[in-house]
Amino acid sequence: MRILHVVNDADTGGAQTLIEALARRRGSHDEVRILVLLGRGGLSDRLEAAATSVDYVGMSRREVVPARAVAHLLRLVRKHRIDVVHSHLHQSDLVNAITPHGRPRISTQHASEDASSSRVAHAAWRAAGALSFRMDQMVACSPSARNITAEFGYTFRPGRMPVIFNGTTVTDSPAPNPGGQQLLHLARFAPPKDHRNLLEAMARVHADHPQARLLCAGHGADESNEHLTAWRAELGLDDVVEFAGTITDVRRRMRGAAALVFASYNEALPMAGLEAISEGLPVITTRAGDAAFMTVDERLAVAPHDPDALAAAISWFLDRPVDEVEAIRMKSWELSHRDFDIDRATQRYMTIYRDLVRS
Repeated sequence: MRILHVVNDADTGGAQTLIEALARRRGSHDEVRILVLLGRGGLSDRLEAAATSVDYVGMSRREVVPARAVAHLLRLVRKHRIDVVHSHLHQSDLVNAITPHGRPRISTQHASEDASSSRVAHAAWRAAGALSFRMDQMVACSPSARNITAEFGYTFRPGRMPVIFNGTTVTDSPAPNPGGQQLLHLARFAPPKDHRNLLEAMARVHADHPQARLLCAGHGADESNEHLTAWRAELGLDDVVEFAGTITDVRRRMRGAAALVFASYNEALPMAGLEAISEGLPVITTRAGDAAFMTVDERLAVAPHDPDALAAAISWFLDRPVDEVEAIRMKSWELSHRDFDIDRATQRYMTIYRDLVRS
């Protein structure tokens, strides 16, 4: 089987992490190639290590007509005799749909709300929806991701769109509890991730828990971000919050944290959260999309746009005695093992690929 994944960029994100996992689990006779519409990004090294090959179109985010991407995709399909073209995210879906490559097309929907970063991105989503009739199969990474397709004009019937939860590698047992009050936030800097909400909640948490600290990592969430550093100073968190930008040692950071926090108002099912619970790291999150699926106690999931509620959830967790924390960590790991094992997700995708090729 020769599979080509098309994705917008090579930065940290659920789509990119899923592609990496699928590439690492390819069969001995399979080929998994990746076409990135932009240039190299924070996950490029990992993608290049996992896949048979990775190509970059080198587009800019402002390009409206993806002519170069279409030509590049067509060339790769012919050169490598690709069997299936699998696109992720809406600009990539648009490129997949309009390229006359003659191969089965599959799309995975990763978003549960309109998180377009620009008018161009919004228009691409609309166009991808209008051309969804060209897709031979569509998959959603969560129920909420499937539900939003109708809003953007997708004609693929939801009843024919299976939900395959993004999975991750599950460890043999939960990582040891590092103790302490180090919190971790993994998300690119974008409005739906609501960093302002996160920092306001952290200010409230720190007032009651002076030892609590927060590390924010993700594309654009670095010390050069003037919005983040200004909010941090305004809230008196200069010695409390660190912005690390894109990181590659995600698992190591998780093993040193007490909990992973999400403050988003738009999520589907964040891959970072699935990686966290696979290590036994508890997730504290808003109920955006299906993010609450990753929590093991109702008090760890709160409404979006509510820093008081988010702070209360974090403080409740930090106040738990050691034995309760250990129980929450074990339940988080068990949840990952039961529902979000990447091996099961890989098997389902491979079945879809084989069915598409046969048909």
